[in-house]
Amino acid sequence: MKTFTTFLLLMLSFSVRAGDAFDDRVERAKALEETPAGQAYQDLMWPKVQPFLATLMQQCVPDDRKADLRSFVFVATLSTEAKLLDVEVRPVTAASKCFAAGMEHAPFPKPPADMPITFHMRLHEMN
Repeated sequence: MKTFTTFLLLMLSFSVRAGDAFDDRVERAKALEETPAGQAYQDLMWPKVQPFLATLMQQCVPDDRKADLRSFVFVATLSTEAKLLDVEVRPVTAASKCFAAGMEHAPFPKPPADMPITFHMRLHEMN
């Protein structure tokens, strides 16, 4: 079963390359999250990455009430060395650019194969 799961993860990750359209990359990442291999990786990843994300968002979202607080989508390829490749965000705002740059330091566990990863970040004013 482990071999099949790794094979499935490999097959899904091979279909994602930098030249793919943004929405296609996001959809592939979301589809992978729904597989047993994707869910297993999510279970391993979230305890390590969630605290980092919370801190990063505090750094990236300004207190300025005029700041652009539109939600954004982040997509990248996570390499087997736990490095992010082909990082892209939409829409491009000060907050989304800060997030994309900061994610370079996220403590991702090493996946068994290169894989697409996405985050949908919903921003709002803190009162």
